[in-house]
Amino acid sequence: MNRILFIRLDKIGDLVCTLCADDHPSLKEDSKHWLISKNLEFIPEHAVPKRKYSSLTKDWQGFKDLYQILKDSYFDASVSFQCPWWVHFLLFYFRIPIRVGVLSKWHSFLFLNAGLRQKRSHAELHESDYNFQLVQVLAEKLHGTKITSLPTPVLQLEAGTNEILLHKWHLKDHSYFIVHPGMAGSSLNWPQDRYVQFISDFHGAYPDLKIVMTGTTADSEYLDQILSRFEGKDFFLSLQGKVNSFELLSLLSSSAGILAPSTGVLHLAASLGVPSFGIFSPIKVQHPTRWAPRGQVTKTYLPTVQCPAKHHCLKEKCPHFNCMDTLDLFDDFKTDFDKTRG
Repeated sequence: MNRILFIRLDKIGDLVCTLCADDHPSLKEDSKHWLISKNLEFIPEHAVPKRKYSSLTKDWQGFKDLYQILKDSYFDASVSFQCPWWVHFLLFYFRIPIRVGVLSKWHSFLFLNAGLRQKRSHAELHESDYNFQLVQVLAEKLHGTKITSLPTPVLQLEAGTNEILLHKWHLKDHSYFIVHPGMAGSSLNWPQDRYVQFISDFHGAYPDLKIVMTGTTADSEYLDQILSRFEGKDFFLSLQGKVNSFELLSLLSSSAGILAPSTGVLHLAASLGVPSFGIFSPIKVQHPTRWAPRGQVTKTYLPTVQCPAKHHCLKEKCPHFNCMDTLDLFDDFKTDFDKTRG
């Protein structure tokens, strides 16, 4: 049995699209350990199966913590999906025999001894597919496995119903729909007035379902206008900054569905098996081809334009600007959502 270290020090959505990569048939008998970012412990804790992990910060303390981990434990191989340069240095320093990763930045060529050149910015594959390609390299190096036609695994999360949480907010299982407008800003988002219109249309079409808005205290730029429009309405509940990560998973798990932009919460919901409806940008590196949620019931919506941008919105220089404001999706959403309700 080999001991393998998997490394992804990134955000929620990135980890969800990566954690499933360890599910390669050639690695079933191997021992697997993950290095993840601090505060994302709730993801491997609720994964099926639960993953073994250590969490790090990307600073001097994280360097010292990883040094101690590698000093105390022996690993036969590592796969680094995303990490700072000093992680690769420590893998090299402790002489891990097989060190797989994306060959792109200087430290990957200096400290890794196996990997792939991947043009992820071309967004030709899903993020999970890119990650699984690296594990296939590991499987070949470790076990001589040369199967390249395996389907990419999909992460499954399990949270269960939290009756105490539902009672606290006067909610019932599957009696509410979540709207999560906030995001970290790594992709284009829908304007707030579009979310306002969506909530109004949703309430008119589904008066039996309460609308729960989730978000962090840092999401005010995406939530303030929505909150001012619906605060105090009996069909609307804002839980902005009122639930922790573990409670959010339970809240998602017991919902009838979620609408959200390209953000980690959308990926969490999809992995829980919740009907997940995503709003995406047509920019190449932000496109659902690479970042769509994967789960039992997922659907993505984006402007139907030929976007000339590859990395960042060209704004006024683009003939389609502002295409996100033109995205009117409720009719399509209603058709898709009705299918999930039987």
